[in-house]
Amino acid sequence: MPSPQRIIELQKIFQHSKKPLWMRHPRSAFYLYPFWGLFAVAVVSPLLYIPNAIMGIKAKKN
Repeated sequence: MPSPQRIIELQKIFQHSKKPLWMRHPRSAFYLYPFWGLFAVAVVSPLLYIPNAIMGIKAKKN
């Protein structure tokens, strides 16, 4: 259980910040930036395949 002093400190951080809720915690960038990087790769990689799929180009088999 966190100490009462830590709870008050975190409450001040969260209530006085103008950032969005998910960015208010001091370690939020540690979690969010890798997530957004992987999310971008997961969204962009299928989009790069769409032109080949439309033109009927298949992947090379070795």
